[in-house]
Amino acid sequence: MLRRIRRFRKRARKYFSVAGAAELSRRYFVMNSFDGALAILGVVMGAYITGKADAHLIINSGLGLALATGISGFVGAFLSEKAERSRKIKEIEESIMMEIKDSIIYRASKFVTFALAVVDGISPALTIFLTLIPFMIHEISPSALSLQYAMVASIAINLSTLALLGIYLGKIASANRLKYSLLTVAMGLAIVAILFLTGAGV
Repeated sequence: MLRRIRRFRKRARKYFSVAGAAELSRRYFVMNSFDGALAILGVVMGAYITGKADAHLIINSGLGLALATGISGFVGAFLSEKAERSRKIKEIEESIMMEIKDSIIYRASKFVTFALAVVDGISPALTIFLTLIPFMIHEISPSALSLQYAMVASIAINLSTLALLGIYLGKIASANRLKYSLLTVAMGLAIVAILFLTGAGV
């Protein structure tokens, strides 16, 4: 099993390198994780502000959001990547006047099209699910975690996720990681402030 995983990872790295998709996968991951984190933060804060802080409602809304963003992200990325990479394959074939369906370039193109779609679909769903964990614990055992503390824990997890995304962005940019982390957290806090000021909610 471990040998198969190692072989798969080695092949995946090779295909990503051939297709030049490593940078794109990082961008997809960060952008969509960020979108998912902010979207679920809006749901949680909206429920709190409007007095509809019901764990069951928040979980259902969050899971629906995760499913919708996941499917939308996967399908959108798959179709756009398939179109772009098919165009590049055709351009290569036209330039050399022969098909390349048996080449590593073709196999890499097929692989990364699906892989990037998976990254695009999973990343927002993952940040949404992480934010929902305290509410799930509350639903399982209200005595172990009250709804009020579940709200606090959920927001803390969300902002921590944004901070980690900022650190990762700083690492990619070879820049000040603290600065990027503060910027991403500031965006989350801005969402909270806007919802409080406008009284908007779900």
